[in-house]
Amino acid sequence: MPFAVPTLLSLALLACGPDEPAGGDGGGGDGGSQDGGAADGGGQPDDDGVRIIDATASLGETFQSFVTVSWTQEGTATTWVELSYDDDVLLTPPRLTQPGANQQLVLGLPYSEPVDWRLKYDVDGDLATTDDLVTAGAGEIITGSLPEGLPTPALLQADPDRWEPTGTYLLGSMNQDGGGWTGGTYWKFIVDRAGRVVWAHKTPDQHWSIYLRVAQSGDHLLWDEATYWSDWDGGLGSTVHRWYLDGTEIEEIATPGLHHAFTELPDGTLVWGAAEDASERLVKRESGSDQVQTIWDCGDFHAQAGSRDSCQSNTLYHHAETDTFLYSFYTTDTIVEIDHATGQSLWWAGGVPGGYAFDPPESQWSWQHGANYLDDGHLLTSTEDTHFGPADHTVAREYQVDHESGALVEVWSFGDGFDTYASTAGEAHRLPGGNTLHNYGSHGSLKEVTPDGDVVWELSWGGDRLLGRTVFLEDLYTFLPPTE
Repeated sequence: MPFAVPTLLSLALLACGPDEPAGGDGGGGDGGSQDGGAADGGGQPDDDGVRIIDATASLGETFQSFVTVSWTQEGTATTWVELSYDDDVLLTPPRLTQPGANQQLVLGLPYSEPVDWRLKYDVDGDLATTDDLVTAGAGEIITGSLPEGLPTPALLQADPDRWEPTGTYLLGSMNQDGGGWTGGTYWKFIVDRAGRVVWAHKTPDQHWSIYLRVAQSGDHLLWDEATYWSDWDGGLGSTVHRWYLDGTEIEEIATPGLHHAFTELPDGTLVWGAAEDASERLVKRESGSDQVQTIWDCGDFHAQAGSRDSCQSNTLYHHAETDTFLYSFYTTDTIVEIDHATGQSLWWAGGVPGGYAFDPPESQWSWQHGANYLDDGHLLTSTEDTHFGPADHTVAREYQVDHESGALVEVWSFGDGFDTYASTAGEAHRLPGGNTLHNYGSHGSLKEVTPDGDVVWELSWGGDRLLGRTVFLEDLYTFLPPTE
């Protein structure tokens, strides 16, 4: 359907040193792969004490959707770059720059896009309007081509007036190949609200990346490189990377046994499900430690509950307020809540005997993924809708966890009436504004829906490519390396 992209304005301050670039090797500044042109006339009159000389733009080498604007400056001013493309206007965060050489890294531009750029500055610091401010240099540059093989989505529905206002960009991962839960080449990506890819990175050696997240510190990203399904080594070589958006690696952490999900505690400790043949342990590695500690053992849990089923998880969620974990197992259609400090199984529901009931019974989950707690204590998960028959679509279900009666009481659901079915994976997230983002895993699509069940944003990658965990990002500049 036709869609008019709204104007994008990013005016959050970015702390940058006077002579430092606003990013790393993704920004270029080394000539890049394309010259964006020099400033008109080589600079403007200097009666305000500032003169901008030789403003040029270049593409990054690592990420060719990144553009670096470089210039030489006389005097002190607040500077930023204004960019126009495809009816959008994008502003970089204003920052104070000093005399000498300066650079500004521009993020959020789509690949293969002609972009008009204008370097602007203000001496007085009044940014209420850009109409009367000085344009110190201008030009055009075309961002690099989409990386070969990268899957791209189609925008199927969009209602900007009702979608999540803080969801400017979407971070996720995707298998390049079709076939659902299968091997192949995995890509990490960021797309804007028009479904245009603005950042992409290929995971090496056909290793899997399916559980990306923002670090607890809020200033970098975590991505998994799992070898369990590619090298068939039981996850012995699996790792998690701490990364800045420009490709600067902070740390690579060994996570032996990792095959699906991992999470991070507020103190930086990594926690994951470590596979062991037909069983699995919940383990952790504290920041800076080379020791892996066991929190909970699924084999012991099954033995105590009288279950002979195998253990393999698909979701791990940490609830900081209670320091507990929701741990979801697809082999038994069971979610169990575990106390971090004691390793005690507090309650469970699903196929393992002795668990909580479902109210009504037809709301029982099956092949559930992405379980998490909401602010009001309700539990939200993505699940097949079987109604005790063959599954033909995937739904999101929200439950009140009633510990007194030992039941999960369904209070909301979304997905009935749609034929969207994920044969595996998926998740559901409640967004800050009240909408729900439902990821359909191996269906290769997602929907953002209102509390009333209206679809206000929908992307589809087509076919049966596996879509990994997806989260919204508000400001990409947050995830650049700090500057002195």
